[in-house]
Amino acid sequence: MKILLIHQYAGNKGDRAVLYATCSIIKSIDSSIHISVSTSSPELWKGYSYYQEQQIEFIPSAWDYTRITHNKKYWNIINKIKKYTFTIMRESYLSHTSSLVNRFLINPSFFGKARRADLIISIGGHHFTTILSKDLVSSINFDAMAVMSMKKKTICFSQSFGPFDFHNPRNKKLTQKLLSNCSTLYPREEQSKKSLIELGVSTSLIKETYETVIFLNSLFPFHTQPSKREKKIGIAIYSTQRRSPEKHEAYIKTFSSFCDYAVEKGYKIVFFPMELKGTPPDDRVLIKEILSRVKQPNECTYIDKDMPTHEHLQEVAKCRIFIGHKTHSTIFALASGTPLIGIAYHPKTIEFMKQFNIEQYGINDDCLTSDILKNTFDCIENELDTIGENTFKKSQSISILLSNMLKHTL
Repeated sequence: MKILLIHQYAGNKGDRAVLYATCSIIKSIDSSIHISVSTSSPELWKGYSYYQEQQIEFIPSAWDYTRITHNKKYWNIINKIKKYTFTIMRESYLSHTSSLVNRFLINPSFFGKARRADLIISIGGHHFTTILSKDLVSSINFDAMAVMSMKKKTICFSQSFGPFDFHNPRNKKLTQKLLSNCSTLYPREEQSKKSLIELGVSTSLIKETYETVIFLNSLFPFHTQPSKREKKIGIAIYSTQRRSPEKHEAYIKTFSSFCDYAVEKGYKIVFFPMELKGTPPDDRVLIKEILSRVKQPNECTYIDKDMPTHEHLQEVAKCRIFIGHKTHSTIFALASGTPLIGIAYHPKTIEFMKQFNIEQYGINDDCLTSDILKNTFDCIENELDTIGENTFKKSQSISILLSNMLKHTL
């Protein structure tokens, strides 16, 4: 069996964890399955032993006209008119004539892998939404058009969908048709299910699930009570959020003030970057700004190297408490049974925490202040081991459920 995984974003450690978890589930079901991955930056996957051992291939996305080695003159011309190719593909797809043009507008590596694939899986994250790209004019819909035009069985596994705010009715119609033509859609929280239904997607296509990365609870054969761990707090900030200078300053003060408070209580602080080092959104820049304001810098540090997913989770599991602003940083804590304070830039974070009955430790980032963060921290300190044990057990059951769901799909 050949599977093509699409919509993988290479620079974010959360999306990288989604890929690792998805591949791990598939290979645990049948190690003979051949996996190819369409990713934003194939070169960022060089040197990872797991993918080499499993003979997993990485290829560019369908709308990538720069990573093509042959017939470069033609593809250079196409790249110059790239902004028009989406419209051409959209109108061809909506008029059922896309098979006539897709060979001329789809990256040939992608085209070949998709044509030979038995199943296409759009892997998790938060992709089908107009939050990240106006009207979903992006590689998300383009790549979906590419595989749908080949009439390939396609599922969206463990994703957030929406909100959808379209300005061009043709792009709304396109997204409706693409999602409606999937075999199954697996939203990972309730709000996504509502967004799909509001868009006009049939409920018969929707099956609720959990976040894929929770499967990686299987990396932990046993759970260490938080009270028996080193007195250490892990923090993952959100650096890619656009903020005014005033809000940027407030964000720095909130975390530097909290660090001072926690250090006074005897904790060490470790910041966990969630973007690859050296990439444009590298959050080490903002982390350093925060650390430059703390009173005792020797008690606060950050992880400088980019660890593989399994090592990253192992480090989170050493923390007594974790504070996560990036979505998958919160998932890492849940998967490892680490008491979590979740800072929500989107309702999905609170919904994930509700699945574990710890939503009282979620904070809407519009309301975030150092006092609220300190008070929430004081509350969670009082029941660390209960939270940790209950979270770990819930993750164990979800891990098994995710494996069975994907096994049924295959």
